[in-house]
Amino acid sequence: MDNEQERYQHFQGFAELELEDLKPAITALFVAWGSPLSSRDEEIEKAQRLLKIKLAQRAYDLAVHTLSNAPGSDFEVYSHERIVNECIPDLTSWPKSQ
Repeated sequence: MDNEQERYQHFQGFAELELEDLKPAITALFVAWGSPLSSRDEEIEKAQRLLKIKLAQRAYDLAVHTLSNAPGSDFEVYSHERIVNECIPDLTSWPKSQ
C-alpha cells in the first residue's frame, strides 16, 4: 500500500470512534441551521465550539496513543502526556500531500 492509501485507510477505527463521538454535536449543528433566526447564530456557535473541543480532545488522544505505541516509546523521564503538551505543536494547517 502506498503512502497516500495508507493515509486514508490506516486510522479507520479512529475515524469510526470520532464519528460516533461527534454525532451529537453534528446533530446540534444541523438543528441550529434549521432554528429560528433569533437564536440560530448562538446555537451554531455553540455547536461549532463543541465540535472544536471534541476534535482537539481526540487529536490529543491520538498523539498520546501514537507515542504510547511507537517503537522505543518506553520513556522513563517524561510521560507521554508531557511530551504531547511540551513538544508537539498544534497543527494549524494541513501538510502538503506528497
